Amino acid sequence: MNDLQANKDASRRLYEEVFGRGNLEAADEIMAADIVSHGPGVPPLVGTAQIKRQAQLLRGGLPDLAVALNDQIAEEDRVCSRWTGTGTHTGDLMLPAGPVPATGKQIAFDEIRIDRYLDGRIVESWFIPDRFTMWSALGLIGAPPAARS
Repeated sequence: MNDLQANKDASRRLYEEVFGRGNLEAADEIMAADIVSHGPGVPPLVGTAQIKRQAQLLRGGLPDLAVALNDQIAEEDRVCSRWTGTGTHTGDLMLPAGPVPATGKQIAFDEIRIDRYLDGRIVESWFIPDRFTMWSALGLIGAPPAARS
C-alpha cells in the first residue's frame, strides 16, 4: 500500500472510529501526540485532547452518531476529506454558549478537513465544520430563505 492510500485510510479511520464509534483511543494511534489543530475562530490547539473532547461532546448529544465519508483527495503529505455526521439529538449537546437540551430531532452536518501527515501520523489539521446547518436543525438560528427561481 502506498503512503497516500495509507494516509487516506488513517483519515477515514479517524472519522469512523473516533466520531462514529466513540473509540477515543484510536485518536492516539492516528495522530501525533503534539498534533496542531486549526479550527475556525479559535487559536491552534496542540495535542489529541481537542478531537477527543469534540467526539465526546457530539456523541453525548447524538448518541447514535453515524459517520459517512463522502470525498477524499490525497496529494503529497495531505489528505482532504468531506464527511457527514447524522444522529438523533437525544442528549444534551454542549455548545460554546452552553448546553442545548435534547430535542429528539434528526441532525445532519458536514465537515471538511485537511490532515497533514508525517511518518504515518497526522501532525497538523485544518477543519471547517458546518455549524450553520446543525444550529438551524436545533432551532438555534433561523433557516435560510428558500431559493428563488
